[in-house]
Amino acid sequence: MQHLPNKYFPLAIAPAHWIKAVLSCALWSALLLSISSTAQAQTSQRWFQIEVSIFSNDSLADKDKEFWQAERNELSYPNPLRRLDQLSDLLITDQMIAAATAISEQNSLAVIEETPIERDEEALTASERSERLAQILATGPQPARPEGEFKFFDFLRAPHLQLTPQDSDFQQTNRALERSAEHRLLFHGLWRESIADPTDAIPLYVQGGLRFDDQHELQGAITLRFNENRDRIVIDSNLWLTEYSASLDRESEWQLPAIPRAMKSDLDSIEKGRQNLQQGINRVFHLQQSREMRSAEFHYIDHPAMGIVILVEPYEPPPLPLPEFDFEEAN
Repeated sequence: MQHLPNKYFPLAIAPAHWIKAVLSCALWSALLLSISSTAQAQTSQRWFQIEVSIFSNDSLADKDKEFWQAERNELSYPNPLRRLDQLSDLLITDQMIAAATAISEQNSLAVIEETPIERDEEALTASERSERLAQILATGPQPARPEGEFKFFDFLRAPHLQLTPQDSDFQQTNRALERSAEHRLLFHGLWRESIADPTDAIPLYVQGGLRFDDQHELQGAITLRFNENRDRIVIDSNLWLTEYSASLDRESEWQLPAIPRAMKSDLDSIEKGRQNLQQGINRVFHLQQSREMRSAEFHYIDHPAMGIVILVEPYEPPPLPLPEFDFEEAN
């Protein structure tokens, strides 16, 4: 009887070590193809490391150079909008959020108890009061991530991830701002991303400074994109700095847009329980500018009430490491 070579053996009756080797080779080929496709996609894009510091100018003489009118300010958040991922997104637990929520609810109860009850509310039953209180507390902070969700950050390849201070080039600049009598550091961002064309660029949510209820002193968005010739990077800034009044009863024409719910992180829930000032609005300073920039150069955007320092440097994401595999053991 003529014996057929191994290549003609049906897979079902082939030796076990031969089947293991074939499957291992197939899996290895698929893995290499996936890694190659990812690397090719990354190299086809132009990545940059971006660092931004936004600070206030507390000089009254500079702020009063212009007449700020509420009707001239059209404040709104763009859609779509993204925010920087934070390491705290991984570290904050549901128990911490629950504790912060309890503190916020206690503060809400204190405000409600101190508020005079109108005559028509005196007739409310206990159940009606409980229902109204539940409706008020329902507006408090909620966990921002689905239950059971797990994330792991790749600090070398992940876009829009807040990097650690060790990677910062602004440490000396930020220290100088914090020590200044006329300036306060409100926001510092350090991340990497692939710069897109104007039609594909997604604005980045910005907030900073003291917190007043759900709002912050500094809010708005910045967008990084290429110009039409793709030889310059452009920053589009749409930011507003709110000057709050010490009087709660002060009537103000200034209106602040609501923060999109998707922009609220777990850290916001924690901070709301710890820092929540109650004041009225005195005036709002609006910064809306576009600036073309060269990479690897510091750029400064001036404004009577605030300033922006930005540095954009080319960045090349490293290739994914190849997993170790022992073919001899497979055979």
